[in-house]
Amino acid sequence: MNELTVLYLQSTPPGHDVIQNLTHGLSDTFRDFCNETFPSDDPIDWPPLKIVPLTCPEKLQRALFSDETVEGMLTDDGKNCILFLLDASFSPKEGGTRRIPLHELTLDGISITQWLYTYFPAIPKIVLTTPGDEPVRVPSRRWVLKPREVFTHINDHLPRVQHLFRALWEPRFWHALRHYVMDEAGTSWHTPGHNAGHAFNSSLFLQGFRHEYGAMTFRADLSISVHNLGDLSEPEARTPLTEAQRLTSEIFGTAQSCYITNGSTTSNKAMLMTLLRPGETVLIDRNCHKSVHHAVIMSGAVPLYLPAHFNARLGIWGPIAMSDLRRAIAAHYPEHAKPRMLVLTTCTYEGILYPVWEIARLCERYGMLFYADEAWAPYLSFHPYYTALTAHGKRVRYNAIHETTSAHFAVQSTHKALAAFSQASMIHVSKRFKQLFESESAEWQWLLTRFAINGHGSYEKFSHDLHEVLRYWHSTSPHYPMMATLDCAGVQMRLEGLRLIEERLRWVKDFKRRVARDCGLPEDECFVGLREVVGGNAAAYEREGYLHDPLKLVLSFKSPDACKRFKNLLRSSKIQWEKSTPVTILFLVTVGTVENHFEYLYRAIMKMKETIGRPECDAFDTSMAASVEGQATVLPRDAALCDGELVELSETEGRISSQLLVPYPPGIPVFLPGLTITRAMIDIVKVVAQTEGPDAVHGLFTRSKKYFVEVIRRDEEDKIQWLKDRPPRHDSQNCPVNPLT
Repeated sequence: MNELTVLYLQSTPPGHDVIQNLTHGLSDTFRDFCNETFPSDDPIDWPPLKIVPLTCPEKLQRALFSDETVEGMLTDDGKNCILFLLDASFSPKEGGTRRIPLHELTLDGISITQWLYTYFPAIPKIVLTTPGDEPVRVPSRRWVLKPREVFTHINDHLPRVQHLFRALWEPRFWHALRHYVMDEAGTSWHTPGHNAGHAFNSSLFLQGFRHEYGAMTFRADLSISVHNLGDLSEPEARTPLTEAQRLTSEIFGTAQSCYITNGSTTSNKAMLMTLLRPGETVLIDRNCHKSVHHAVIMSGAVPLYLPAHFNARLGIWGPIAMSDLRRAIAAHYPEHAKPRMLVLTTCTYEGILYPVWEIARLCERYGMLFYADEAWAPYLSFHPYYTALTAHGKRVRYNAIHETTSAHFAVQSTHKALAAFSQASMIHVSKRFKQLFESESAEWQWLLTRFAINGHGSYEKFSHDLHEVLRYWHSTSPHYPMMATLDCAGVQMRLEGLRLIEERLRWVKDFKRRVARDCGLPEDECFVGLREVVGGNAAAYEREGYLHDPLKLVLSFKSPDACKRFKNLLRSSKIQWEKSTPVTILFLVTVGTVENHFEYLYRAIMKMKETIGRPECDAFDTSMAASVEGQATVLPRDAALCDGELVELSETEGRISSQLLVPYPPGIPVFLPGLTITRAMIDIVKVVAQTEGPDAVHGLFTRSKKYFVEVIRRDEEDKIQWLKDRPPRHDSQNCPVNPLT
């Protein structure tokens, strides 16, 4: 592997002996730390660390970023950077006597501290101080102040450096779990029933099962009976589990991060049930995951669906336009019906990222919480590629949680793209949300009242309520190995996230170029990007800051038949894709993707390269866009909880749905409780069921090759809460007040 690098920005060029002593001291300490914390059969090369001395911010920039035209791509030193060492003060300018504090140095028109925080937020920064220097102003987290002598005379301070390395990079929960299993565990009289794998080991039939999985898998599968490791239901206890979540919070730059062992599905439900109250309005991305719709139903909230854009040519749901978002956020609402929250999915399944900084600004202006479902992109904060320059010249990030211009909450499916087991997920609460409790604005009075102690808004009360709702959803028997992967996934990204993402961005870039060249087509005819998804308004989306994530590789086919034949080829080649439409196939590039995967896929494409290209006709009838138009006419909770009746799908037009019908993947519902069923909704479900099979539509009831849907019974229509433009079926004086009128 390449040497890991420590970039050292200092006032004066160091001598050779100084750099050599620092290199040896840090390398010895780092190797010992890794051997203890990340034991491996492959010894770490020596020296594992390379010190790169730099004397000015401009040299730091050149050491990190390559000269390529693609903005945000890194040099070898840049992609292998794990640590910044920074002098607290620098030599005075010519003719001056005052030493210049670190925070007064600038790069690209902003302070060096802000520059590093924007481009490399997760990489630790250590500021070396000298007695007599002016105090240096740096952020309170991810920055560490240390006396210069600790590193200039490192051999005299090895215990302090060892402690520092553990603080920065030790997976707390995994370290404690491994220590317990290897050194402390004895006879088990507690759950789970396989008892450290003995149930398999003593079985005549299942010994091979245990062998294939590995002994550690079963020995680490413990229970909350081992109190000293921690319990998700005891977030305030000082345990390795809570310490691991605190480290994760630091790595991801949040006010609070929570481990979830039931996927982002549970994260969405817990968060919306914490934040919303029955009858409150929520602006919701119509194309969000079904779990968000479940959460709206369970919270009793009133959804206002934002306009969805369906690309009939590709069969892909596109992002919501900023013009529609601005209109919805800034609209005049009755006081009792003001939306409390905006829910968006960023990035979308096919990789479209929203300009979250602008959306966050708008939401705060109108006293609305911004909730980002970031399930598909948990890696955005770990590479500078995912930044943008606004029209005002400010550098901003695409990850939902970052500094002040961020969403208030984000949920991430760690398992989808990082090194975590399936179902492993995280909830992130932003520091910006925590700061709202210091606000005196009338726009946030509702929030301060909702989470109050002794009449004053309290972030601690919000945190308490969140954990109380999480107890509704957490298993009381969580999977300890799964939680260990959440712990390790964040630490891995801090240590090698730059390299992992850099490599994959380059692999994708080279792969696309190679496929396009050998197919004799432009790249945008072979692969789907932002322009292909949004269509004719692409320039407007680009100006607003929308971006396609290259790690969502979407291959385009000329016809549904061509796509179908290529999928058969992939099956025979033992290549499994993520999802498909009639004319596209999505391949996810994750931290586990290896370079050979691209070679296997390339060979398959070359066998059928004549099938690759822009679709020659629409994958769906253009009227399918109407399948997600319209608003709920009945409160979704009322519709979902009614008895209902099963009606044949083709005969449901005009009835009120009491269930979800979800073509899966991507898990975007077409039928929702409370919606009046339209012909377009019926048609799209039929198309998916007939082409992909009825099992591809979650919730579809099939008998004798006929499809059935549950709708509200006619006699129940007088007992439910009607919304908006559908009149009630009973005396208006007894009708519940419509919160949207």
